Amino acid sequence: MKTKLGLMSSCLFLAACSSVPAPRFFSLVQVGQSTAPQSMANKAVFVQTVRVPAQLDRKQIVLDLGAGQEVQLLNDYQWAAALSEELQQALSVNLTQSLGVPSAELSRQEDKIPYWRIDVDVQRFESKYGESVRQEYSWRLSPVRFQGTTTLCRISLQQPAGPGVEGLAQAHQELVQQFSQVMMQQMQQGSAPQAGGNIQSLQCVN
Repeated sequence: MKTKLGLMSSCLFLAACSSVPAPRFFSLVQVGQSTAPQSMANKAVFVQTVRVPAQLDRKQIVLDLGAGQEVQLLNDYQWAAALSEELQQALSVNLTQSLGVPSAELSRQEDKIPYWRIDVDVQRFESKYGESVRQEYSWRLSPVRFQGTTTLCRISLQQPAGPGVEGLAQAHQELVQQFSQVMMQQMQQGSAPQAGGNIQSLQCVN
């Protein structure tokens, strides 16, 4: 009898485990974005650091519930890596592909190629289910091995989100792409664009 009960308990345990859904993973890297022809006019890029607050630097997508700064972690919906790693990869891919340049991180030290170094601090990365997403960053853009101006900037972006967690992930991906475009304009034209549209505010100092 004890053997039968043990077998039944084991079966129930296995059934419960097998019914737990596997988490769904999302990425901030846009799939299938076009790569610009290799450019000798543009400098290489190195996204050196992306610092994220500890409560956000995780794989689980974090929902902002709005009531008393309450948040909810979604174990069933996760980024492909911790948020800092996802952002670092997305920014690097966006910039190198859009500018048609390599990542200086992959170059040999003896090559001494000129490049832009980027250091980012994440101030906000909010997800309001069924409503909107908001991102705020401060960053330093520094020339390395060429004459240029170091710039310190801060930006706030916001846009509506589509339905479900998929809509939140897509909206975040689009804002990261727009943030990348702001830095790309800085590198190419020497100045950032004006605030407008999804860009709520943007300030830079040299």
